[in-house]
Formats: sequence, structure tokens, C-alpha cells
Amino acid sequence: MYLSIQQVSKKLHKSERQIRYMIKQEQIMPVNPDTYRRDGGYRFKEEEIEHIRRTYEANGLTVREAAKRAGISPQYLMQFVGKGEVESFTKIIGKQKRRFFELKEIERFKDRLKERTVSNREGECGALVQLISREVRIFDKMRINGVMTRVVSTSPLKTLMSNGKEIHIHENVEGKGKWPERDYIKQKGFAEFSVPIPRNMDHPVYDLLYKMILQLGKKNIQIYETDLGDFYVRCRLGQLKITEDELQLLLRYIEKGEIYYDPKTFVAHLMSGFTTTSIDIPTKILKRYQQEAEELGLPVEELFLKALRRYL
Repeated sequence: MYLSIQQVSKKLHKSERQIRYMIKQEQIMPVNPDTYRRDGGYRFKEEEIEHIRRTYEANGLTVREAAKRAGISPQYLMQFVGKGEVESFTKIIGKQKRRFFELKEIERFKDRLKERTVSNREGECGALVQLISREVRIFDKMRINGVMTRVVSTSPLKTLMSNGKEIHIHENVEGKGKWPERDYIKQKGFAEFSVPIPRNMDHPVYDLLYKMILQLGKKNIQIYETDLGDFYVRCRLGQLKITEDELQLLLRYIEKGEIYYDPKTFVAHLMSGFTTTSIDIPTKILKRYQQEAEELGLPVEELFLKALRRYL
């Protein structure tokens, strides 16, 4: 099986431009160096690329490669190195000393960083709501002792009756099973909502939240229960097929982001409210912001946004 330059780029975690440079330097040899234009691009042996990938990982990841794996900026990664929270090693390449990271160490660090992020967000937003437990889905309707109730907690399992009374369930019950698997939404950004927790099991908010989890997938939505008695809902930028009444509920409770709704298809598009643009910045100013960002432990982008808000 042959791989395209795009597939090699993903496997080696490098840009296509870097792969083309490696071809020029004969670090990677395509099988069709003379006919690649006619073939629609370079083609590579899968086993050769796999060998190169293992070699690169054995030799260590550069600061930029490790940061990309961890999902943070190189400057932010180096702060953790300085604090001794990430192990690294140095090599002399030519006349320069360069820093490298083992893949296993970066994967461990990535997991720790994710746990820390979830913990910090729970502290900011409240307690994370578990979306499923024992095959029971949150916000589903369930008949208990012949009475229809609404699941308001899966751990511990708890349902809400029409009169506002809660029932704690200790025995095993049969739910609808796991949520359907949905692809992870890679589009950058979130839409966030603050929704008062209803005390009526038939309140449309429960059906709406259930529909959001079902359509977006549990990987793309987080729900927190705040100390103020609200659900704080954080969604990746997907699409929802909802009624106009449900749209009005979302618009009433939106905290961050925007919603574009197509009344013909009944599809709501969740948007972050941010636009990506390119600008030319003097090198001196950029270096000052990078230095300040490193000292504060913040992304450079966040400092730029703060500066823009002050100016406006």
C-alpha cells in the first residue's frame, strides 16, 4: 500500500512543506520521484514511513513536535519543563544544543494536562455531570414503579417525578444503553449556555439537553451543575436539528458563542463568535508579547485579545 504526502504528513506529525523539504534532502524517498506529477503527487511505501516514524520517536520529539502532540504552544510547554513537570533531554546537533522529548513522556504529560484542565474547569463551572452510568442516560425518561420519571443524575442514580420529588434508585434498572458514537468535532471553539435546572420533569429544557447529547455525541458536550442551581453546558461547534421553540430556549440561555438557524432545514449551527484572521505584526512587538505570555503562563493570542478589548 502506498501513502500520499498528506497521509505521510499526518503520520509523522509534520507539515507537507516539511515533508517536501525532507524529500529534497533525501531523508524520505518516494517511489515515484520521476513521475509524481503525472501520478498526482508523491507516493511512499507504508513500511518505510512507519520505520521513519519509529526512528524519529526513538530519537525524540523536538520542542515544536512535542508541543503539537500535547496541544499547547512551545512557550507554554517550556514553562512546564522549567518547573520540572516534564522530563526532556538535550543533544548536540551540529554546533547547537537542542532539546528533545520522549514520546511516552509527552503522552503521559498530555494525560496529566487533560486531568488538570477538567479539574480546573470543574472548579470554575461546578460539578461535571456524568452523562451515562449502568446503561442509563442522563435526562432520559424512565418508568419507576409504574410512574414516569426523569433521570437527573446517573451517579448516584436519581430521577425526578412530576411533583418535583426526587427518587434515589439503588436496584439495577434497564436503560437505553450507551449513547450513539459520534465523531469528535475538530473545529476550534465552543458555544456555552447557562440553563436554570428545572424542577418539573416535563420541562422542555430536559428534552433539549437530551437531544443535544444525542446529536452532538458525548465527546462533544460537557454539562456542569453549578452551585447556583444551573446547568452550564459547553458544546463543540456542531449542528443540531431542533424546533424553533427549542432554538428560542438556546438563545435565551446562551453565554458564549452564536447560533445560526436555517428555518427551512430546522438546523442550528453552533458558532464560537470568533473569526480567524492574519495580520502582520512587528517582530519586536511579537517578542514582547511572547515573553509576557511566557511569564504569565497564558497563550499569546489571549494577550492580544485583551489588548484589543482595551483599545476598543
